[in-house]
Amino acid sequence: MRTDTALQAADAVFMAGQAVGRARRVVDELHTSINSALRVLDDAELDSAKARLSDRGDYYLEAAGEHLSRLQRRCSDNAELADELTGHLERASQAIADAHDLLQDADTSDPEIASEVAQLKPRLAVVGEMIDLAKPMARLTAQHVDSAQLAAQQVTPPSLLEPVTLERSIATAGKELGRADEDVRLLENVVDHAAANARQSAGIASEITDNARRRMAEQGRGQVPRQASPVVGSPAR
Repeated sequence: MRTDTALQAADAVFMAGQAVGRARRVVDELHTSINSALRVLDDAELDSAKARLSDRGDYYLEAAGEHLSRLQRRCSDNAELADELTGHLERASQAIADAHDLLQDADTSDPEIASEVAQLKPRLAVVGEMIDLAKPMARLTAQHVDSAQLAAQQVTPPSLLEPVTLERSIATAGKELGRADEDVRLLENVVDHAAANARQSAGIASEITDNARRRMAEQGRGQVPRQASPVVGSPAR
């Protein structure tokens, strides 16, 4: 592996690690946001039940409708987070592919380089596998969030006069958000595993960078500048 190729491969590994780290933080935010949406849904379900049992039915129906309006905003936030997560996963995937291609050019005739590459390749492969697993899970989470938002949007002022429509919307939104919550719990495990291997890969990439720069320094010291020797008999200038 040429020295410049080694540095490029290390940079790609660092970029992948940063993208995975950002993805992990977004997964945490998404989990918190979905739990918040579920709490709003619980409030809507409670007020919907009170509307059936109380002589203040109109008041509780209106309160339930307000909760579902809040739920729409929560779902919109969740959709943005899901899109952001997908973007980070795509960037991580591309960086891993770039690092893999660069490592394929490794000159393993150097035992030190061979050792570094041998350590790095399987770590990167695990990160790539985890990212490939996480991407469809993130898309599925986004689909469930979208379905929950659509269910909440079915509740309009006229539909509040029909408790069955309200209850159906609440039940559908709850089912979809529950699925999204399950997706995010799985995502946490997958992205955690990817992040752990990405950190280990970055550590190995740091060694590659240090060794590459050391080799560059050694090569620089080994190249003694040649000084022009005067040609005998040539006229002085």
